[in-house]
Amino acid sequence: MPGLEAAARFRIVMALLFFEKASGERIEVNVESEPLSIGRGPTADVSLDDMEVSRHHCALLLWEDDWVMKDGGSINGTWVNQKRVQIVILKDGDIIRIGKTELEFRAEERQKGKSLSATLQLLAPPTVPTAAPVKD
Repeated sequence: MPGLEAAARFRIVMALLFFEKASGERIEVNVESEPLSIGRGPTADVSLDDMEVSRHHCALLLWEDDWVMKDGGSINGTWVNQKRVQIVILKDGDIIRIGKTELEFRAEERQKGKSLSATLQLLAPPTVPTAAPVKD
């Protein structure tokens, strides 16, 4: 059937985030749409009560079949498995720390997207070439 192949290519891969509130309540977030914003602000899709979290701290988005965590320019940074990241492809079981909050990432299906380096090159902001000095 025409078009079916293209539609299957853009399917959503099921993902979950787990974290614990300061009260001790364990929260499960079913990632149903993307990008999913995470932050302290009231407009964040996942709003955290953590003063070390920026209002728009980071976002979770899907690139082909890979879930990607992208820092939103936060002051305290986004950490995945104890490494500060700007942008990273997540794997099932990764631990994301923003502020004092730890989130566990779970992916129901194995990612089948492009290689890590190819994906990160495509998502990295473009470099702006510097102008050559003008000679008289």
